[in-house]
Amino acid sequence: MMVTIGNFSPVHRKLFHAATASSLLTTGWCLGQFPALAQSTRTIANAKTQGIEMARDVFESQRNGAQELYPVNFGGSDWNWTQPITAQNSQSSVNGGPDIEPGRAASPMTILEEVTVTATRRPTKEKDTTVATYVVDTRDIRSTGAVTVTDSLVLVPGLQFAPGLGGVRNFGNNYLRGFNDQRFLVLRDGVPVNRPDNNSSDISRFGIADVERVEVFSGGAALRYGAGAVGGVINIISETPKGPPKLTLAYETGSYGFSRYLAKYGGGDDGFSYNLAFSSVVAFNNYPYSYTLPNSALFYGPGDLTPAGIPLYGLLRPEVGPPIAVSGRADQSYAASDTYAAKLSFKPDPYNSLTLRLNQQESKNAFVSPGSTIYPYGVCRGGANLNGNGTLSGSRFLPVDPNGNELPCDTQRYLPNTATTSFIASRFAFNASADGRIQFPTGRSYPSAEAATANVAFGEQSTQSESQVTLFWNHEPDPRFSLKSYLHFFRFTQPVYQPDFFYNTNVLAPITGLTPPGQFARLPVVAPIPFGEGSRFEAQSLLDARLSPGQILSLGVNFQQDRSFTRFETGFADRTLSRTSLFVVDDINFSHELQANVGFRYTISDRFGSNLTPAAGLRYSPNRFISLRGNWSQVLALPPIDELFTFEGGAPFASNPNLQPETGITYDVGVDINPSENLGIRLTYFNTYFDNYRIAVAEQNTNPLSAFPLIFRAQNVGSRYASGFELAGNWFLSPQLRLRVAWSNTDARPYGRADGTDQSLYPFFFGYQDPGVPFNNVVANLTYSNQGWLVSLLGRYDSGKRRGFAGGSIPQGGGDFVPSWATLDLNFEVPIVPTFTITGGVLNVTDTQYEYLSGVPAPGTTFRVGARMELGG
Repeated sequence: MMVTIGNFSPVHRKLFHAATASSLLTTGWCLGQFPALAQSTRTIANAKTQGIEMARDVFESQRNGAQELYPVNFGGSDWNWTQPITAQNSQSSVNGGPDIEPGRAASPMTILEEVTVTATRRPTKEKDTTVATYVVDTRDIRSTGAVTVTDSLVLVPGLQFAPGLGGVRNFGNNYLRGFNDQRFLVLRDGVPVNRPDNNSSDISRFGIADVERVEVFSGGAALRYGAGAVGGVINIISETPKGPPKLTLAYETGSYGFSRYLAKYGGGDDGFSYNLAFSSVVAFNNYPYSYTLPNSALFYGPGDLTPAGIPLYGLLRPEVGPPIAVSGRADQSYAASDTYAAKLSFKPDPYNSLTLRLNQQESKNAFVSPGSTIYPYGVCRGGANLNGNGTLSGSRFLPVDPNGNELPCDTQRYLPNTATTSFIASRFAFNASADGRIQFPTGRSYPSAEAATANVAFGEQSTQSESQVTLFWNHEPDPRFSLKSYLHFFRFTQPVYQPDFFYNTNVLAPITGLTPPGQFARLPVVAPIPFGEGSRFEAQSLLDARLSPGQILSLGVNFQQDRSFTRFETGFADRTLSRTSLFVVDDINFSHELQANVGFRYTISDRFGSNLTPAAGLRYSPNRFISLRGNWSQVLALPPIDELFTFEGGAPFASNPNLQPETGITYDVGVDINPSENLGIRLTYFNTYFDNYRIAVAEQNTNPLSAFPLIFRAQNVGSRYASGFELAGNWFLSPQLRLRVAWSNTDARPYGRADGTDQSLYPFFFGYQDPGVPFNNVVANLTYSNQGWLVSLLGRYDSGKRRGFAGGSIPQGGGDFVPSWATLDLNFEVPIVPTFTITGGVLNVTDTQYEYLSGVPAPGTTFRVGARMELGG
């Protein structure tokens, strides 16, 4: 007999799905895990009753907003995790049965009752996961006065993000568990949005206009999310509005040219929902600053020669100069961005749902702002030891004695970043005018004399355009199976502009078409990368199969292709990098007390071959007050496209073929304590290391027409590790009063390669703390909220970071540290009427003067005030 499902009524189609699933189970599908459900003569009759009930129950549970995929209903003492699931024994779960022990009351204030989607890629309560996932919701976003996603994450331990410092900024030095943003993933609705060309993220520019919550999955996440998730994953989850249409309008203004606009409109039901959002943030960041560098560099003068007659002019003396007091105003350190976002969700039937996510952001900033004109240069540069003396041959820059012999840079020398101190190399740059006259003694800065040319990294500015289009499809034929798939396209472009009136006044070279044969001219300084574009195409499909009430097996496949198009001084390059991953994860709830997961991911790259990354986790909860957890996994970080090539010898992107993936191990152990329903404490120890650590190493530039004497090539130079403790506390003193505390203790450093003078990294002191990570960081937030009123105090303490800016990504310096600092912020919301609220804040109430990073000063007290209007809903 031939059956055509298209001729069935909707009810009979549901019957057909149930009968098909039952037949699969009867034949022992899925590796023989399922015994026969019934005698074959009763299969159709049973399936009819169960299929109709199942379809009705699935529809009702989804319509009622059930939080979990196939929630576990233990059903009493006779529950057995190995018992195969049937429609009958899953019935109470689908109807929303409790996912806690009988008699155990769930409280929204208990941290382990919080639902997370990042830890397992499906909605799961914290108490059923092995990892620590920190959740930031709309309450936290409001209480911290967040403008960007990084602002909202200040209460997450293990994270180090550069704050807005007066507005917004486009700045790196973002770390998760001691690893920079090339080694942790940033997701938007579960899909990676790290830049395709260099794998870094622009999370410091991401706004919070349509953000419902942010989840941070700390620790190695390569198993579920792929290469690059060494430090963990940050998942930005956007709103899916339900209910009548609602319009939200907001505006805020503040100190140093800060302004923010917001317009948002959304609504819908389970069948169709929509959310449209526009936000704009502008900050001039023109605040005053003042800081002191611990010492300065001294240089040889024009007449200094070695006994052999070699000129030493412009090279470093072995002596260290006095401290440098630096003060002024960041008068052109602006940053601005406009963001357009749309999310459309459609559910045509109980079994299928489609979601379209669109995002477009246009940004403009004064290079790296604020701080691009004021951060200090660490003068020493490492590099290969060529011809017996790397400094004299031009491949690195170290102090030399009067005989020209290289000396260790055991104490770092610092200079402010100005026109006469930039592009430090084999001979000091920028001490003459365009016509060749010496105007400034080498190695000394003259801010007043340079005012016309030394603004904002010498007039350099950057614009970024980011586009995202993602289509999600979820298919759930019955309560035992779920297929989740998506197609994703991401594009990032960045043209860089620089005025043509600025010259590298120390370099003379022939310029084709501009100078007669045999004559020379001074080279104009141009942006090294005037244009860059990266794009990514990604596709993934994930099958979740509930093998029994306590076991879900996940099978997934992922394909990703990154593309980088870059224009350089003398050409362009168009490169791609592709990889395919297969992953299997088995999540098992053995009982109320014991949960575990185990799995592996197999990654095949077109440039790096194959890598296997297994992982496992365990949680044990002997009672409702305490829970012990541990996780172990291998980690993998593939080099991005831009590090696989370098600019040298006049060729636009010479190959860098010897670069290898970073591979290692991460583990963490922790305890979650709930002394009461309104108090949660989470303590974690973590340890991660990997080999083949990559950094950029200086090399001599052989291109005679380049204004840059040194180039930087990514190399595998040793190993790196990070270890430490994370503490998070969440205490509801009352329904209106909440206290949150986060403490991070992090020891993050490279290690492994000997630091001898014959090594290419000499003298960069492996074994020193990373300059972007403090040893200790503490944040506390006390919030009172009631009937629309909100008052919040946010205190921060930073133990200080090691100085070490040297350009590129090379850690430098010795024992010099930025002083520790502490600040206090006040944020408030005052409802005037139910639809209109006044918002504002006073940041850095104590007017503390401090450096967030070495030579990157923060403003004193700043103010914000605005209003929010909400109509409908």
